[in-house]
Amino acid sequence: MKPTSKKSVKKSSGRYEAYQGNMVYFNSTAKADRYLQLVQFVGDKLITDLELNPELPIVVNNVRITNYIADFRYVTLEPNNHRGYAVIESVVGATTDTYKLKKRLAEVTYGIKINTIPAKEIEEWTEIIPLNQ
Repeated sequence: MKPTSKKSVKKSSGRYEAYQGNMVYFNSTAKADRYLQLVQFVGDKLITDLELNPELPIVVNNVRITNYIADFRYVTLEPNNHRGYAVIESVVGATTDTYKLKKRLAEVTYGIKINTIPAKEIEEWTEIIPLNQ
């Protein structure tokens, strides 16, 4: 797997570090590392339809409350190349109360399971594709 490289990027609000993984920039090395893992899975034909930052609107009684923005969404491929199930992942450094609330609202609204990957455990996910839950 190709390592991530760090690049300083100027934003209007000041400077921050961006981490490059395959010409895509992320705000953490963990997210960039997971992206490179998933790109490898696409190449190995284990997953397809890799999407960055999928947005899930949270609507209650026809009123948009907020959006949940995950880090990745993809579809698994079965050994016979049939499409499997959709997986949604978020790589987080710390699970805040806001994150937990938005995640739970998205899960209940869409009837899905969102996989939370702690940033400090990213290397343990090198060969993991979450099971359909």
